[in-house]
Amino acid sequence: MRPSDRTRVLGVRTCRTGRTAFDTDPDDGRMLPTDHLERADSRPAVIDTPLGIVGFSVTLGGEVLPAAPDTVWRLPNGARLQRWRRDSATVDLLIGSIDMPAWDGGAAVPMWAAIWQVSARAAVPGLIVAAEVTDLPADARGGPDSGECLAAVSVENERFMVSVGGADTELLAMQAADGRLLPADWADLLPADGDDSVSEYGVRYHDPARVAWHLPALATSEIARLCIATAWCPRDDDRPAAWFAVDIPLDTAYLHLTAGH
Repeated sequence: MRPSDRTRVLGVRTCRTGRTAFDTDPDDGRMLPTDHLERADSRPAVIDTPLGIVGFSVTLGGEVLPAAPDTVWRLPNGARLQRWRRDSATVDLLIGSIDMPAWDGGAAVPMWAAIWQVSARAAVPGLIVAAEVTDLPADARGGPDSGECLAAVSVENERFMVSVGGADTELLAMQAADGRLLPADWADLLPADGDDSVSEYGVRYHDPARVAWHLPALATSEIARLCIATAWCPRDDDRPAAWFAVDIPLDTAYLHLTAGH
């Protein structure tokens, strides 16, 4: 575990209007309006990195969603909004590359953000969102790389480092208590101390580089949101820039992904 000088708690970044990015969600549960967006080809969301391919999966109850979405829109800035429609829920994925200054003022690193939103149209008996780095080079090694309020995996070899991460269980519990990004009743189900071993819910790691968020059930009309970031950089044990980069608040990622929309 690397020390973290993180300053955010709930993943909230206030806009200039004084409102947070998701305060203006439309009543139909869409992540953002699509009326004026260009349609794009349906293809699985993957991120090519120097040490493999980052892919995602979502499970609603016992149903694993297909890799390719039902509908895709392209935003003017190049980000994509993917949507899966099921009887029980609408699942949105907003994904794209973003430019973020490095935490230490040094050189920025390549970075992608993927914001998942699950809007329940009926009861959803549990939810799993996972990210995994596959097709690793023979000389690469990977594993859990968590930090304060950060659930992450990292893959490294002698030349590069790739990190994939999002909110850990402690931060998810705080977000649920806040009631904006996650259902408020999840605060009683997610372990507030971040100890994933004492609950059926929380973050699970799988070798060599998979991280999965096992989340509680959604009642009708409830919405859950999760940001998973990916970044990479030259290998430097004194400056793990990719690891720090994936520690990004959801609202910050959303504002960058929707810039110009």
